[in-house]
Formats: sequence, C-alpha cells, structure tokens
Amino acid sequence: MEQKRNSRVRRREVAAGMVINLTSFVYMASVLFDFSFVSSYASVQEDLLYLSEHINNQKISSIAWLFTSFATMVCIPFYLLVFHKKLHTLQYLNGLLILGASLGFLLMGNAGLELHRLMTEIPAEDFRETGEELRLRLLDQFRQEQLFRKIGSSFVGLFAIGLALSRIRLKRFPLFSAVLFLISGPLLIFYNWYDPDHLVRTAAMAGIMVGMVVFGVKLVNRGLSVPVPG
Repeated sequence: MEQKRNSRVRRREVAAGMVINLTSFVYMASVLFDFSFVSSYASVQEDLLYLSEHINNQKISSIAWLFTSFATMVCIPFYLLVFHKKLHTLQYLNGLLILGASLGFLLMGNAGLELHRLMTEIPAEDFRETGEELRLRLLDQFRQEQLFRKIGSSFVGLFAIGLALSRIRLKRFPLFSAVLFLISGPLLIFYNWYDPDHLVRTAAMAGIMVGMVVFGVKLVNRGLSVPVPG
C-alpha cells in the first residue's frame, strides 16, 4: 500500500511539473505576442490611432492571453494535489493567487477582444472623425484592458512571493527559484503600477518564468527518480 501511495504521489509530481512548465511556456508566448499600443510619449488619442492601424496584432495578443488564462486555471488542481499535505494553508492561498492571475488575464483578453470589435467598426482613415460617444467607449475599453493587465500580472508577482515562502516548509524546493521569485515578484508588482514600460518589469517577468521552469523541472525529476519517504 505504501509503495502504491508513493507511486501516486510521484505521478502527481511529474504531472504537476509538466503542467507548470507548459503554462510557463504559454505565458512566455503570450508575452512575445503581446501587442502594446501604449506609449509614455504619446497621447491616448495617438495610442488609439496607432492601434487602429495594427488591429490584427491586437486581436492575436488578446487571444494569446485568453489561452494563458486557461492554462493558468488548469495549473490550480495539479498544484493543490502535490502540496495539499505539505504546506497546509499556504498552498490554498497560492491557489487563490493563481486563480486571481487567471481571472485577470481572462478579463484582459475579453476587454481586448471587445476593443478589437469596436475598432473594426471604424475605418482607419476615418478614425479622427469618429463620434464622441464611440470614442469614449474606446477609451473605456482601453483603460479596462490596461487595468486587467496590471491586475493579472500583479497576481503573478504575488504568487511568485508565495512560492518563495514555500521554501521555508519545502527543503527540496529549488533555492535558485526561491531567490528569483523573492526578487522578481515584488519588482513586477511595483513596476506594474509605477512604470509598466520599464525594462525592470520585463526582467522581473523573465525572472519569474525562469524560476517556474526550474521549479517544474525539479518536480518532474523528483517524481521520476526520487521515491517519496513513507
């Protein structure tokens, strides 16, 4: 019975590690496909005009973030199954943070698609002559998309901090990942709201994703080669 239990736990670790890595790669793909039409050196009107000229790129970006939302949601049960007996309360808090990130990206993707729908109603050459009501709706969707982007990414930063704290209870948790999470998580949250275009924010996202991949690989290797003590 003990051997069967150990085998089950190890299979869960392998599955969780693979799902975490897959989600990390989906997130990185979304960042690569991300279409940022916001500039610190342009007015909102100029940003929307630029968006109207690259509307298909914006649609692809929104769909990519919807995929990221789904992949992030899928992570939750795998994460809880692996750590539900090891972290007691912390894993549920981390699960809520994953859920928050998933919902943030879902709302961001939906807001982006709605913005795309509104933009397609306006020919690019006629954009400057659009009515005030439609322009206000565009600005509202524009702000919602930006807000949900910040919320989703901030939850990713909070989750990274939560995972770093897991190192206190999980001695086999990779120290390299914990250090990356502890540094990158707060930086991502801060620059999300202070200066979303700053290079440090991009570096923080990269740090979190590298830490997640290392964490996922560690889980897979542990599940494949290290028996769980009885």
